[in-house]
Amino acid sequence: MLSDPARSEAVLIGVHEYATLENLPAVAQNLHGLRDTLTDPGVWGLPAAACTVISQPSSVGEVLDTVRERARRAEDTLLVYYAGHGLTDPHTDELYLAMPESDREREYTSLRYEYLRRAVLDQQARAQRTVVILDCCYSGRALLGKMSASTHIADQAVVAGTCLLTASAETRPALSPPGERYTAFTGELITTLADGVPDQPDPLDMDTLYRHVHRTLAGKSRPLPQQRNRNLGGFIAIARNRAATPEPPPPLAGLGEAEKRLAQIEQRAEELRLENERLRLEAERRARETVETAQRLASAVTATADPNFKPFWFAVPVPRPLYGEDGSLQPVAELLPGTWYLALELRGKGLVARSDDGEKRGLILDLSGIQRGDDEGDIGFFVAPGPSAPGSSAPGSSATAPSAAAKKRTEETVRMAERLADAVGADPDPGFLMFWFAVPVRRPLMSDSGVLEEVGELVPGTWYLAVERRGEGLLAQTDEGLRGILLDTSGIQRG
Repeated sequence: MLSDPARSEAVLIGVHEYATLENLPAVAQNLHGLRDTLTDPGVWGLPAAACTVISQPSSVGEVLDTVRERARRAEDTLLVYYAGHGLTDPHTDELYLAMPESDREREYTSLRYEYLRRAVLDQQARAQRTVVILDCCYSGRALLGKMSASTHIADQAVVAGTCLLTASAETRPALSPPGERYTAFTGELITTLADGVPDQPDPLDMDTLYRHVHRTLAGKSRPLPQQRNRNLGGFIAIARNRAATPEPPPPLAGLGEAEKRLAQIEQRAEELRLENERLRLEAERRARETVETAQRLASAVTATADPNFKPFWFAVPVPRPLYGEDGSLQPVAELLPGTWYLALELRGKGLVARSDDGEKRGLILDLSGIQRGDDEGDIGFFVAPGPSAPGSSAPGSSATAPSAAAKKRTEETVRMAERLADAVGADPDPGFLMFWFAVPVRRPLMSDSGVLEEVGELVPGTWYLAVERRGEGLLAQTDEGLRGILLDTSGIQRG
């Protein structure tokens, strides 16, 4: 499905003038052309306010702060684009993105790509999908604007859960041809987005986009781009396909009853296939979110409370779960807007809070946008020591260490979430044959929706049907028709 432009963000970064490196005049046009294309209602329709252009960034911090802020704002898709000189560390082969004042001999004057990757993967980022596009140069004359990427750049730069496009493969230079408005790679990218790809479905996913740009550049004997995907990143769609030919519904008039029935069955089968793919992608997204939540909860549970923290009252902008301090992903309560809650401790990047009735306490992990009772505003990930809520006094907070049981529980939760995510995201084995099996001891049957919750329990002495192999787990079905994922298959008895 087309990424929702109303819930997406794009950051376009470009450097065309340098103090010591060769200038790249076409990069300035890249930014304007790509912005116009992405905001075109007939292409993606991204709102103008959601497409941030950073031309000639003043500092590395400006880029990282902007990307991190947009990653936290986007709820659907985040697109990050960079055009300019790409430099590599001669010792580590790491990728650096050149800034206006960058110097080839001083890599620290450039933006280390690893820092950009971390900004995209910020723990508060809400984007479900991420596209990273790099049109990087390495060396060459000013008029030609030669660009290059080292052999391993695409492998190093790939971000989990994203699609990454780079302008060139290995050490081949990517060109900014004289007399052409855009660089070779970005020019074909803009043309493909704007014009579409004939004989391909609508919308255009990143795999289709990449193959067409690759084929077009090959036909012009120009350097070929690279693509890397993680977690179905190739299915991300950021453009409608203007060249797509709408498929007419099957003509039922004039067909016999058997032919009509067959056409209806085929049409329904295609609808089911698309719906299953949508559900699979949604399950994988939920599984990834579950892993991230489990990791953040583990970090908060195992952290020692900040001894300098002073309790304060706060309110949340939207309903947020309050997790138990034992490391379980099952919330103990829900915090609601319009109610003041007491923050008792700061645990890493989470707060230990008390419910409004004072009976329950737990961890709130998402601190974005919360309102402090002392009017200090949005605290983000940092809570400065401050006074108690207006009109109230709160007990002090001491630095407490997590219990061994809580640490063990969080470690087990993270491991189970990661195993479930691997199983949900794995492609079914096409050579798998269904079989009956029994378990040696009681084992949980986990939801295949990606949420870390038990949907049933398998008990010894009963036969269950193994429907699919999912990574190291099995998609199993009970005799009542209940389905879920069995993560622990050790010792099972085949029928």
